[in-house]
Amino acid sequence: TDLPNRSLFRDRLEISIIQARRNHRELAVMFVDLDRFKIVNDSLGHVMGDQLLREVAARLKNCLRQGDTLARYGGDEFTLVLPDVTDSADAETVAGKILTTLQQAFDLDGQEVFISASVGIAMYPEHGETGEELVRHADIAMYRVKRSGKNDSRFFSSAMLDDVNRRVTMEKELRHAIEK
Repeated sequence: TDLPNRSLFRDRLEISIIQARRNHRELAVMFVDLDRFKIVNDSLGHVMGDQLLREVAARLKNCLRQGDTLARYGGDEFTLVLPDVTDSADAETVAGKILTTLQQAFDLDGQEVFISASVGIAMYPEHGETGEELVRHADIAMYRVKRSGKNDSRFFSSAMLDDVNRRVTMEKELRHAIEK
């Protein structure tokens, strides 16, 4: 994809946080996961899946401003840093562009393919003070989109984290209950 990897993304995110803190500005972190990507890999093969990832990366780049960072996080996951946003509406606008552009058909060697995306958004400093927190919270928000039907975006909320923590506690307690 010729995109930064996870390590370079984290470096750029930390620099963006330092600048946002210094200038009393906000920034947005987005976690984008492609919906239906596994179907493409399974039906058309990994070569076509790789081609799709390259085309997705090109489309995502076109949704961003100069100075924004787009990285391939792994598999069919992408992360974005939008430094110097005015407010959450700016992030919502970019998320809308991403969803719209990815819904358009992809031509993979004559094969028309349709996908969509689930986008989670976390805002600095509202949803976290560190890069790790922001990525984790954007990821949690993205999974909330996946659970509620996909092809949408959602901002992180503390209620989402509470829900995740409740699920983890319940799973642990159920395992102990089964053992006993």
